[in-house]
Amino acid sequence: MRIQQIQVRGLFGHVDHIVHFRENEPTMLLAPNGAGKTHLLKLTAAALALDARILLGTSFSEFKVRYADGRELVVERETDSFDTAQIVVRAEPHEEDEETLAVSQEELDAFERRLPPEVRRTGPNRWIDERTNRPLSATDLERRYGARDLSLLSRLDDHPSIRALCGAPQPIFIDTWRLDARSDNVGLLGAWGKTTSRSPSSAASRIRGYTEKLRDEIAEARRASVRVTQSADLSFAARALAAAKLSVNESDLHNRYNRTVERYEALAHNGLAVGAAPIPFPSSTTPTVRRILSVFLDDWDQRLEPLLPVNAKLQLLREILDGKLAPSGKRTAVSPEGGLDFLSASGKRLLVSRLSSGEQHLVALFTLLLFAAQRGSLVLIDEPEISLHAAWKHSFLADISRIAAANDLQVVFATHSASIVNGRWDLAEELELPAIASWNADQISESEPEEEEDVDVDLA
Repeated sequence: MRIQQIQVRGLFGHVDHIVHFRENEPTMLLAPNGAGKTHLLKLTAAALALDARILLGTSFSEFKVRYADGRELVVERETDSFDTAQIVVRAEPHEEDEETLAVSQEELDAFERRLPPEVRRTGPNRWIDERTNRPLSATDLERRYGARDLSLLSRLDDHPSIRALCGAPQPIFIDTWRLDARSDNVGLLGAWGKTTSRSPSSAASRIRGYTEKLRDEIAEARRASVRVTQSADLSFAARALAAAKLSVNESDLHNRYNRTVERYEALAHNGLAVGAAPIPFPSSTTPTVRRILSVFLDDWDQRLEPLLPVNAKLQLLREILDGKLAPSGKRTAVSPEGGLDFLSASGKRLLVSRLSSGEQHLVALFTLLLFAAQRGSLVLIDEPEISLHAAWKHSFLADISRIAAANDLQVVFATHSASIVNGRWDLAEELELPAIASWNADQISESEPEEEEDVDVDLA
């Protein structure tokens, strides 16, 4: 489901915003500091993930998410005379006898006091067991410690209208100051708690986590191709006999053969080709040869088909990254196991930690969105310009648009960079503070130097 609009009332106690989301192109949020860009992204992610802690901890009175079909998710935050907060969630329209979903700050505080001291919150719906360094989700806590009050998602059996708006896929929030999300918990991403490690090994481990998703997808595609091949081999003779009376045009057959070879070569470029290359097209054919070759191409097309979707995403990732890496003499490669490798100008394999912070930033972001994000997800990115070279900022909108189309993502990001906007003001949503009349390109340009050095991005 595509989101059409979000609306907040009483943000920080006095700010109201309405933001319209583009359906098939990225939406860019522009605003002066303090207008609430980041809070809007976080509230959107928290509302759709029903993260009560973030919703209770953010000052607002009402937050609405409107979908393209007209349905709305409404979150109200109420406080009593002691400033104790409660959130109430409902869907519009909803079932006639369906009650609202509510949780208070006191409920969450009472539960978290019962947690063992080694369990520490690291983000929305994310904790860690510090004894084992194992990440824990709200589902894990519910199973281990009876944490039903902690996860509103676990209460949705009695709220079908809300469940229809807050189901899978979960939103993805990316704080690009700290691309530190674990690949095994894509849900809400980014730095919501304190993180201090900036070691190259930590950065590399995060990127490896995302590329593991790539390897998994390649492995599954290869298994599917093998299954198709085995089935085709068993039935080849029967299908060849069934084609004995077919009339096959040689020109059409040759064109089809060329398309199959092109597919095979595209897969081979990324190390995904299966089996030997197709046999050369005969210099002359007979009706019998054409019939057999037609069945043979049927088998080849079916064998290659499972590999094409992952190859399209992998090829897109490599095209974008290679364009950024080329000036420094580096390039991407695909290992025999399906991993993403990086090579120096001499062809020597490079550790991820040897990439610059800006290069690591792009590898993490784009690999995450193509291979760790669930297809159809809403992606919310805060300040993607962090650590990007000036030239990369100009191409960011085009790059993220291609990636969003490849994985059917709806993308919204907040930025201060006129270079990121790159003239596409039709995709911009400009937020205003009550005392500010307008926000224009001149104000953005004044706040951004023409060139920036790479800054260290906390990937840990």
